[in-house]
Amino acid sequence: MRPFNLQLSVLALACALPLLATAQTAAPAAATANAEAEIALAVADLDLYQRGLQLEIESLREAQQRLQSARDARDDVSESTALQPVLTRAYERNAAKSLNVDLRRYREVKRQFGDILVLGEYIDQLNAQLEQLHQSGISAKQRADQRKSIEEARARAVDPYAVLDVALRDALKQRADALVRLRINNRDLVQELTSR
Repeated sequence: MRPFNLQLSVLALACALPLLATAQTAAPAAATANAEAEIALAVADLDLYQRGLQLEIESLREAQQRLQSARDARDDVSESTALQPVLTRAYERNAAKSLNVDLRRYREVKRQFGDILVLGEYIDQLNAQLEQLHQSGISAKQRADQRKSIEEARARAVDPYAVLDVALRDALKQRADALVRLRINNRDLVQELTSR
């Protein structure tokens, strides 16, 4: 990574730290409030999560095609109709129905695995930045300051896998790359469709 990119990454991290600290402070209160809603994840839920994301992506791509056809035809009514399933999150309801699972349970499985994967990606990025510091063309003082900043951020980040039992942790780590790609693809499609 070039020094400029590394500095931008560290700057972005520095900007995110207050948000992370606020989120960690608010986490105990939120955890207490959501204790009843949170479910215990199992290895079988990985298949539910993966298949659900795949079904959602299929639905979102169909909505994307309908939206593009409506735009090409300059048909505002068809455009609104194409966006309706996305805006109402019908793609989640349809995925849950196809998987024969309660929508609340499906959304909770999706939320919990999503949170774990996002935090795992964040920690991986911090670790990668630490490894790349020695390759940057910055001064020793800047390198030390950046190392300290990254290490502090890493110390504040909770290990997302620590709350999982060993079998689920190992299974999730084995599938993490594929699940992250699906999660990002799903998120990007939703953002693209809702930002038009």
